[in-house]
Amino acid sequence: MYNFMSLIMSMRNPNIHEVRDNLAEYLAAAERGEEVLICRRNQPVARLVAETRAPTRKPRPIGKAADAGIPLPAAFFEPLPDHFMSALTGAAPSANDPLAPSSPTRGRR
Repeated sequence: MYNFMSLIMSMRNPNIHEVRDNLAEYLAAAERGEEVLICRRNQPVARLVAETRAPTRKPRPIGKAADAGIPLPAAFFEPLPDHFMSALTGAAPSANDPLAPSSPTRGRR
């Protein structure tokens, strides 16, 4: 059973404006295992505690290919060619760009 007085003494009870001004300090206290009870006008409204879940170390699979067991080639992770990047970012195409639209023709019917 918990010693009630030690629990109360180890808990911090800051008001919202104090937490806003010193958030990094209260997050560090929560990481150390302290419990921070956030108050509004000295009335408790929230409790800040450390996250207990361990971060996942396994990389997340990419799309349906991973679900189907299809390996992705190494080229999948390489950067796109410059002409694709310019088309995606809206930059003006260069003269030797294979994706550049040809000059429009006029008067054809």
